[in-house]
Amino acid sequence: MSFNHIVLQNILRDKWTYVSYFLSSMFSIIIFFLFSVIVFHPSLKSLDPDSTLGISLMLASMLVYLFSFIYITYSIMAFLRKKTKTLGIFMITGASMKQIRMLVFRENLLIGILAILFAIVLGLVITPLFLMGAKVVLKAETFGMYMPLQAIGLTIGLFLILFVVISTVITRFINKEASIQLLKSDTIIEKSIKPHYVLFILSIMITGILAYFLKTEHAIVDTLGILYYLLFFTSILCTIHLVIAQGLRLFLKIFERSPSYLRKTNMLLVSNLNAKMKSHANMLFLVTILLSGVFLCTSILFSSYYNVKKDSEENYPYSFQYIADPKADDNMVKADLDYLENNLSSVRAQKFFIEFKSNEDQRIGYMALSDYNLLQQQENVLHQNEFIAVAGSRGVATITDNASDPYIKSFKLTKTIEQNLLSTGFQHSYFIVPDSIYQAIDYPVYKTYIYELDNWAAHIELANTITENIPSLPGERYVTSKIDLYDTEMFIKSVMFFIGSMLSLIFLSAAMSILYFYLQTTLLQEKEKYIGIRKLGLSKKELATVIAKELAILIFVPFTIAIMLLLMTLLSMRTMVSTAFLQVSMASSCCFFVLFLISYLFIRKSYFKRLVS
Repeated sequence: MSFNHIVLQNILRDKWTYVSYFLSSMFSIIIFFLFSVIVFHPSLKSLDPDSTLGISLMLASMLVYLFSFIYITYSIMAFLRKKTKTLGIFMITGASMKQIRMLVFRENLLIGILAILFAIVLGLVITPLFLMGAKVVLKAETFGMYMPLQAIGLTIGLFLILFVVISTVITRFINKEASIQLLKSDTIIEKSIKPHYVLFILSIMITGILAYFLKTEHAIVDTLGILYYLLFFTSILCTIHLVIAQGLRLFLKIFERSPSYLRKTNMLLVSNLNAKMKSHANMLFLVTILLSGVFLCTSILFSSYYNVKKDSEENYPYSFQYIADPKADDNMVKADLDYLENNLSSVRAQKFFIEFKSNEDQRIGYMALSDYNLLQQQENVLHQNEFIAVAGSRGVATITDNASDPYIKSFKLTKTIEQNLLSTGFQHSYFIVPDSIYQAIDYPVYKTYIYELDNWAAHIELANTITENIPSLPGERYVTSKIDLYDTEMFIKSVMFFIGSMLSLIFLSAAMSILYFYLQTTLLQEKEKYIGIRKLGLSKKELATVIAKELAILIFVPFTIAIMLLLMTLLSMRTMVSTAFLQVSMASSCCFFVLFLISYLFIRKSYFKRLVS
């Protein structure tokens, strides 16, 4: 019998241990491969690497690869724990540490190579459908099928390196001290979680302080920069882990003192949870983090679509806005306006012609009250010594200080409007003054032509045609369109949705596969334990009750904690998120709950069947 034959038989005889590892690795590789197919597509040869799409695809590929590295490392570590008894037998029969390490290395490398090959084959099968979906989402004109040789080469190369590196490094953890533990693996009892109440309270306090700084002390956050966010993220992870570990320990201690402890099979359930408290807590932590990422990404991605139209209108209030510079050539302006009139003649549109004068040094615009009322379709009234201050940029406070203004320094402010009057950023603020005062102001005049279309979001092609033929020319004309902005923003959100959805699928599959793998690695130990307990009189029905409750804890506790984290995030951002965001978050949470309930019913039935077989 050759060494490679031993490796192969070792895998085949314990194949269920490797199923989750193999499928999850294959799924991660497929996602990376599909992203690579997009990146190397012939239609994107002219893509600017610094563009939104180029950067997004590159970051997504890096995230998938990084996640694969972390997840595969975790899986191999779990395998070492699962195969303690098998490796111990090899050592008893005289295998050296070098041979043991070579055995583990070849096992994992073989699984990795098979995962890569199966992922490439399956990826090629689904690539045509994937490209069709990408064509729709990314709004590409041509996104047909091609032979992705570069994507295949990159995927094989990177993941082969990944499996070789991980398999080599992980085998270093097997040493002489570990071999002693392996030989005694049947008698080792898992260490219980120790109380760390001071560390628990300190962690919560630090996280609360950092969250407070993020909300109120922006100067400190800006000063620390990326260091602050790393500290905040680390403190959140530590707090979640301590909450789960110490919470589980405290819950079991309290439950043991309650009258319910002695009812039915509760004593056996609590005893089982106590025996595996540390491994349960670690698994709950991993699944909670993955689910939190899925829930937050899903809520943000789906709700982002609901705000695009509103955000576009707040930045560029009108379908088309044409501002002629005071130094612009009159013939050019006339030709541009004729072009606009000709192209907009077939659609229903409101037309406005106004003007304003600008203090170009301070970028303060002055507008006559009659023009302002025409534009806003209102009937505002001002006395000779009054003015209205209107914002010039979205999200920037309106300038109201007129003490040093040469024309209206003694005027009284009657109203402040926070919504920008024209396209955001063109002027810092606008002062609306009586018509007679406006006539006396000696500043350059900017003539403004505004067109507001009915059902403006349906005229994207028209907007693209106009903005391509009449682009903004500094010093001559300034052309903006909320339709064009809406189209651009929708494209960016589509790219984010496309990438985020794939990453969410990876995180969700990882959460479920980690749970599945955790159950598989403890199956033999649990089977032996329950065989002994059944000899004492435990019925199959009582065993099913204990298993159902334990699986419910493992599946729904992480789900509940992740939902609570989502609600806490939404609560802290309540002034920044829309109602649509809340609605989408709740709807997606309900969908995930149904998915988890179905998964729970399936896993419970399958696990119980294998446990009693």
